[in-house]
Amino acid sequence: MVLSVESLAARLDALDADGAFVSESEAIVSISNLSAAIAREIGTLALTLGWDTVTFDGAGNDWALEDLDESFAPFRVDLEKPLGPEGVLRLLTNVGFASWLERDVSSVHWQVAHLTTKIVAVGACFTPWDNETTEFTPSLGLRGPRTLVREFAGQRAVPATLARWLLRDVDTLSLHDPAARLWAEHASRMLLLSLPDEFDADRGSLRFRGPPRLELSYPIIGEPFATILGLPGIKDLQAALAWVFEIERESEMRHILLATELARCGGTVDEAPEFLRDYLGAALEGAKTAYQVQLAGMSSDALKTLVELRKSVTDETAKVSDATRQVITAVASALAVGAGLIATRVTTNASPLLIILVMVMAGAYVAITIISGVMFAHLQREVRKEWQPRLYRFLSQPDYEALVAGPARTAEKALWYSSILGTLAIIVMACAIFLTPPALSERKEDAQIPKDVSAPTLVEAHTPPKNRTIPVSGAPANDPVPAPSRVNSAHEHK
Repeated sequence: MVLSVESLAARLDALDADGAFVSESEAIVSISNLSAAIAREIGTLALTLGWDTVTFDGAGNDWALEDLDESFAPFRVDLEKPLGPEGVLRLLTNVGFASWLERDVSSVHWQVAHLTTKIVAVGACFTPWDNETTEFTPSLGLRGPRTLVREFAGQRAVPATLARWLLRDVDTLSLHDPAARLWAEHASRMLLLSLPDEFDADRGSLRFRGPPRLELSYPIIGEPFATILGLPGIKDLQAALAWVFEIERESEMRHILLATELARCGGTVDEAPEFLRDYLGAALEGAKTAYQVQLAGMSSDALKTLVELRKSVTDETAKVSDATRQVITAVASALAVGAGLIATRVTTNASPLLIILVMVMAGAYVAITIISGVMFAHLQREVRKEWQPRLYRFLSQPDYEALVAGPARTAEKALWYSSILGTLAIIVMACAIFLTPPALSERKEDAQIPKDVSAPTLVEAHTPPKNRTIPVSGAPANDPVPAPSRVNSAHEHK
């Protein structure tokens, strides 16, 4: 059955070359401008394959194959293709294959009758007719050439993507069958449009800025571009564009390096096929060498930037740690003041207003310290967010997280925890001060002496006699007569 399908496809392509018009949709193949004999031949072959056919004349009337009359020619034959697997685009003729290659379609799996080998591109797979379908996953993240090539015409000619034209393995390309050569022709032209810095569709020129400036002429439609390149040239073109678009974020730099190397290889107004066949391989090697040199320079700059980044991160974390220590110190001082206020409230009759004022001042000092530290941490976080895409784009997100964001976040956590716990401690201390009862008793003063109490009785000391003379009678002659005591006088008075 495969050979019969291929025979039908070959016959239809031959008819198109002889003056018939072949158009192919997803389900119908339409062949018009046919004689009665040719229409009968095509219909018979299709019925042999089991396909449904309908024949029309120029007026749109349908005919049975056995009733076709040459006087009503030309005829049109519509062939209904058998349905393929879901999501697979089946194409019978090379004419239809070429037409569909020029369209922007979303199909990723194509089955072509004339194709004998599998062609696996980055974003599409081309297989022979009735080939067993396998799961195919397109590669993502391929940068569009339109972002790299400047066009001067209103209608865009540069492809939006190279997903259908870049091979996953260049060595698998073979040009043994017409369908493969047809695909290689379209792919080579799309890749050629993705090479230069500028493309002028009106003049048909590919421009490379250089220096020196290079201008190549784009091959006209119908010129066998892939045939002039040959299989080695097509593989060089595939390898060059695969290298350029291999890594999305480096595509722009690689594209500039390759275009510059191509500009150094030639003059002006050269034919693109012959020029690329002769110089593309050497230009690709030169671009790779320049890229390695560029990477070496970037590596040196990256190391310097990493050293500066390390110093910056260290300074930021040290400042946040200082802010954390200031918060801890302020909280400790406020707690000490609070303990003193509790002792004062318990032991003395200090003014409650004065105690509240002192505690408010201590709390305000702690609050100012916390707010200043938190605002500094927030400012540093915003600065890192703004400068990261400008200075540290070469760092991947996991690396940036490990080198910068992680240490900074750890330091900020210490500040946040210290601030929260310190605030809770100050609140508890304030509650303790206000809930502590004041002094229970006043300070006792010295007792006053009542005014109506008499002074204690004074007893005079008896002075021993000096130079006393004892008379004969027994009493000292020179002793004065003792005065009556106050006690005796009191008794006598009574």
